[in-house]
Amino acid sequence: MASPKPPRGPQLDLAGDLCVAFVNTAGSRTNNRQQGVQSYEELLTWSQRVGLVSTAEALRLGQRATEEAELVQAVFAKAAKVRSALFRIFLAVAGEKEARAADLGVVNSELAAAMPNVRLVPGEEGFTYGWAGEEDALDRMLWPVLHSTAELLISLAGRPQVRQCAAKGCMLFFVDRSPSGRRVWCERQTCGNRDKSLRSYHRVGKYSRFSPRRY
Repeated sequence: MASPKPPRGPQLDLAGDLCVAFVNTAGSRTNNRQQGVQSYEELLTWSQRVGLVSTAEALRLGQRATEEAELVQAVFAKAAKVRSALFRIFLAVAGEKEARAADLGVVNSELAAAMPNVRLVPGEEGFTYGWAGEEDALDRMLWPVLHSTAELLISLAGRPQVRQCAAKGCMLFFVDRSPSGRRVWCERQTCGNRDKSLRSYHRVGKYSRFSPRRY
């Protein structure tokens, strides 16, 4: 029974929430901390990396995947469809616009299929969510992603904000839970520094032609 709240790591810390990290696997930035996921094999690797499946579960699912190629293609097509719908939903939320009914329909349909597998399980610090269902279900890593989506979108009333990175060329999303609520970059050390450098370069370049020459 896998927990839908995996341990923190670079990708989850960057995004701030599991479902946002999943959307970011579309590969919207040429940064080796956030590589694109473009196949079921890569989805399985990502799921293991963020703690959605254990090593044993990943091996078992990988074995089944080699035996059912057509089903694997269908599962990844579904994952990609959910990811695209979530991308547009988060884009709408970040722009304070209404999400499209068709995108919500995609998510709600898969959420309805996932929720019968949710269970309450005791943990070290009290109860948490866990997952039952078929152990070899090839799409089981999507269940906690969909659960995370529902929790995040409902919690927006409490003012955590879904934003898209303001740096040029970066389309990654993140949840802004900063005290000021004014975070604009997915990551200060990369996009933040690069964005500042570019703005400084263009500002200096704009006025450098008016500077007196020195001989």
